[in-house]
Amino acid sequence: MRLNKFSGVKVSLIALASIALVSPAMAAGNSHDESVFSTVMVSASPHAVYEAIKMQRQVDPARKLVSYQGAEAVIDENFSGLPIIGSAKCLYKEVESSPGRVEFSLVSSDKFKRFEGCWTLTSLDGGRKTELKLSSYLETGVHVPFARQITNCSVRKDVLRRLGRVKVLAEATCVDINLAHVKAN
Repeated sequence: MRLNKFSGVKVSLIALASIALVSPAMAAGNSHDESVFSTVMVSASPHAVYEAIKMQRQVDPARKLVSYQGAEAVIDENFSGLPIIGSAKCLYKEVESSPGRVEFSLVSSDKFKRFEGCWTLTSLDGGRKTELKLSSYLETGVHVPFARQITNCSVRKDVLRRLGRVKVLAEATCVDINLAHVKAN
């Protein structure tokens, strides 16, 4: 039997592909590998950004703060314009695990199977700026071709919207207006 030098490589690749296809992590959906995330630089202290994350719970018209006890907020949110499923109602909790981290996870939903993620704050420039990262994972349970790509495209838009809102809120609280030069009439 004559084998060329690439036949061993083919067998190894086939074996690796077979293992990957039956891997429990692949079957369950590894949210760390499939999460969508983005980062924004905020010209505000980590404390101001942290407070803006909490404040945006009340300024987003699609969100309703259901309860807030200790370091845990329960939020009711309506998502609209979602690909394939249209709209969804979601109840989730945000846990302020530290001044630099807020984690969120699904409590219940009419359409979502999993919804989780994390806000991460990193102090920069001696505490005058903050790198804000938001990661989010959403599983709708819809089984159509390219479902993950379609879902992640929608999640990416939502992540950017949320980051933008927190950036605006945090930077607005840090605006220092000097009115000494204004003359009274």
